[in-house]
Formats: sequence, C-alpha cells, structure tokens
Amino acid sequence: MKWRNPFNKKRACIALIGLMLAALLPSSANAEQPPHKGCVAVSKGEYQGAKKKKLLRAKFGTYVRTGRFWQRHYWYCR
Repeated sequence: MKWRNPFNKKRACIALIGLMLAALLPSSANAEQPPHKGCVAVSKGEYQGAKKKKLLRAKFGTYVRTGRFWQRHYWYCR
C-alpha cells in the first residue's frame, strides 16, 4: 500500500491563499502622494481638531483631505 502525505494539498492551498492576500494588500509603491510640494501628512485626529476649531484655512497654511471616502489621506500644506 502506498503512503500519501495528507498535508501537501493543505500546504499548497495555504500558500495559494497567502499569495492571493499578499497581492491584495496595498504596498508602499502605491502610497498616496502629497497634493503639492510643501505638504506633510497629518493624522485624522489633527485634521478633525482643526475642523472643529474652524482652522482648516489659517494664515500660515491649510489642511487638505484627499482620497476616496473609504481611504482618506490628511495633509497640512504651507
């Protein structure tokens, strides 16, 4: 009787799932670029705080929100 290793198919399936997930994850090559030169990334909390205090447009700079509704990026531009 020939002995068969039952884990080969499971390992192949797990490896395939891992490769598929890795392909779906965002990479740094696709990272959001600043809207223009002189902008730095800020946190959502900082943006919300400035919005609450009505400081999105100030004397020395502005806060900018970019991206789609499911993946926003927040910037402070001088």
